[in-house]
Amino acid sequence: MNYFELLQSPKVENPIVLTGLDKEMYCHDMSSKQFTALERLTVAYFSGSEREEPCDILLEPTFMVSDELKRLLSMYDKEIAFKGIQALPTVEECGLYPLYWVPYFSEIACIHKDSIVYDNGMLSSLILDGSKIGKRDIFRLSGSLEYKIIVSMPVAESILRRRFYGVGLKKLEVAG
Repeated sequence: MNYFELLQSPKVENPIVLTGLDKEMYCHDMSSKQFTALERLTVAYFSGSEREEPCDILLEPTFMVSDELKRLLSMYDKEIAFKGIQALPTVEECGLYPLYWVPYFSEIACIHKDSIVYDNGMLSSLILDGSKIGKRDIFRLSGSLEYKIIVSMPVAESILRRRFYGVGLKKLEVAG
């Protein structure tokens, strides 16, 4: 099966920047206990500037997906837990009130032995070990310093069909 890294598109120049979130609580490497401690729904703010792009994936302060992308991911994996962030503009003229979700994905240690890892632990060349993935459609890569969300071909195709804004997919090599 083919797999893809789910990420924010490099074409996005000015993603919405959320403020008012505790960066220690809303971090990329949060544990299950830290995720559980998050409020079910919280409020954050953004400038409301016309230059800001309301993407379907945000990376700061942590990985977040739009309400529409959350629904799609939930169709493929009912076990993904989500905590909500209602984004409010700081200017009245902006009529945009996006709802984002912080997902908690199951982790799979599936880095193939032929992957190239720098001395600092970052990946130079990622190869997935297909024999360790099983039938998972969506998961977080375990054993890497980088926060990587991996999706299967059916999920990637569903994302592309719906034309989400600011979503990138990078094809990954799979061995085994």
